[in-house]
This record gives sequence, C-alpha cells and structure tokens, in this order.
Amino acid sequence: METVAGVEALTVWIGVERFDNGADVRVRVRFFADRPHEVEVAGFANAASVPLSHLILTATMGNWARLRRLHLADRIVTAAELWPDFSGTAFAEHARFPLSELSREDGAAIVSATGDEEDPWSVEYSPDTATHWRFLGRRAAQTWRVDDPHPELEAVVNARWSYWASASPIPGGPAYENFEIIEPFRQGAAFRFSVEEVRPPE
Repeated sequence: METVAGVEALTVWIGVERFDNGADVRVRVRFFADRPHEVEVAGFANAASVPLSHLILTATMGNWARLRRLHLADRIVTAAELWPDFSGTAFAEHARFPLSELSREDGAAIVSATGDEEDPWSVEYSPDTATHWRFLGRRAAQTWRVDDPHPELEAVVNARWSYWASASPIPGGPAYENFEIIEPFRQGAAFRFSVEEVRPPE
C-alpha cells in the first residue's frame, strides 16, 4: 500500500515473459481507494527490451457481458453495424476509432461499451454453451479513460459470433470481445479501466 496523489492505493507489478520479438516489459496495476470499480494499468519497457512501437493492454471477455454498443462522442456504434454478416468461430476484424471521435472530459479521452439487452439474464442459450459463459451479475458499462492521451490514440474493438474456444453462438448475435486503447508506446503511460453498474432510469 502507498499514497498516490493523496489517495491510498494498492500497487501490483506484473512481470511478463520476454516476447520472441525482443520486447521485454512489465506492467504496473493500481487500485485506488476512491475509485472502487476501477483499475489503472501502465506498461514499462525493461532495460533489455528492444524499442517498442506499441504495448497493448486489452480488456477482454466482452462476450460474457454481451457488449454491443460502443459510446463515442456523438454517436453509438453497434457490433451489428460494424459486422452485419459476420458469423463463425473466429474473431471479426478490428474496428478503429481515432481520438477525434472519442468523448473528452477535462482533456481526458473516454470511451465506453455497454450491452443492448434490458434483461440479459433471461436469454436462451444454445444447449452446448458452457456454464461459465452464462451471464450473472448486474448490467454495467465498461469504460477506458486516458487522462493524457497521445494524439494518435485509438479505441479498438473486435467481435465474436461464438463464445471463445467453442462453436456455441452468442445469444443475440456478435458482441464485442476485445476492447482496448492503442497509442504509440510511452514509458509508464497510464490507462484507467472501470466497470460501473448501469442503473435503470427512475
């Protein structure tokens, strides 16, 4: 435990096995007491690493929550719009959205993904769908926030029609799977990822 900018924080360092291309990195993960639904991740190149162009820290398992709505600055983009005829057991091609299309708040870049189902617990699954893919919990928005975005930052998503490592179709059609921020590598650049409950209107 430590204090970061006046806030109690738990910092965890994760060592990463050296990549075949010579990349040698470590990742700092921080949890802040005043942001209970958020994790901050930052990548660092070790001294023995080759120069890096990018270090991608992704949020995966969007299929479990069946995320299908990507919230940009002035529009919502759905998985169905991006990949209208997609099916099969592979990943869809990545869709990329530049910094200019993302929401901004006090200089920070923000992008969120949500599901499109009001009652995600009541869907019917294919009989061969593994138990661990069946949604539990509460509806939530998954959000990336970058307080100091690089001008070349992009929000990137892909999708799947079937759950990972299976041919079991995702109820309702393709959903986002990997949801990530990509920008040119900067030593220690921090990205904040949160999962916040989506509450019904009162």
